[in-house]
Amino acid sequence: MRKFTALFAVIALVAAVFAVQAFAATGVTWKIGTNKTVNIHRGGTVKWTWGDSSPHNVKGKGFSSRVLTGKGKTYSHTFRTRGRFTIICQIHPTTMKTVVKVS
Repeated sequence: MRKFTALFAVIALVAAVFAVQAFAATGVTWKIGTNKTVNIHRGGTVKWTWGDSSPHNVKGKGFSSRVLTGKGKTYSHTFRTRGRFTIICQIHPTTMKTVVKVS
């Protein structure tokens, strides 16, 4: 009986770890010169964190943040459909881009 209880506890712990990872946001440091590709599952969230004190926003198909200024500011978006999404800062569109691949 103790072996069964220990095995059940290990399985529950592993399941809990995977559940937390599934709902954790994928982070992107958002600053001039950002060119990053991230892979997430459908329903996953990407969180952009300003890495410098310049003004930035986050613009993708069907969503946009307001312009925020200051290191440490954040914006998050949850991707509900599969696909490949190009995200830009409209202030720095040629030097700030994230490609989000949702499976």
